[in-house]
Amino acid sequence: MDYLGRYTHRVALSNERIVEVKGNRVSIRYRDSADSDKIKLMTLEAFEFIRRFLLHILPDHFVKIRHYGILSNRNRKTKLLRCKELLGVPLERAGEEMDKPGWEELLARITGIDPRMCPHCGKGKMVLKEVLLPTPNRSPP
Repeated sequence: MDYLGRYTHRVALSNERIVEVKGNRVSIRYRDSADSDKIKLMTLEAFEFIRRFLLHILPDHFVKIRHYGILSNRNRKTKLLRCKELLGVPLERAGEEMDKPGWEELLARITGIDPRMCPHCGKGKMVLKEVLLPTPNRSPP
């Protein structure tokens, strides 16, 4: 788990890489992958440094943490099925999902409140006419 913490909690630029701040210029150390991973020095104007730093801040509703290991996107179903098999967890079959009660039935059984009943008269059954999907506030950049 130590590796995951390093990934999720590190910043774009550590304090150790900032060499000098003088006037309106910032000097930082970086690794040049095009030149045999040599450590080099770069000096930027303060506004350019801040602009580049702010590019690493995620917009609202974006998530930095991704799934990895058995929950990674690649072959997730296959890996989870294999894990369940190794752990002896009974596998779900396509027909079994139909036998499960819906959320309305579960809520009525647990709380005694039937969400399908009309809240005003208490007699009629409410029927689902249409599901309205939420509209996003803004699209990602």
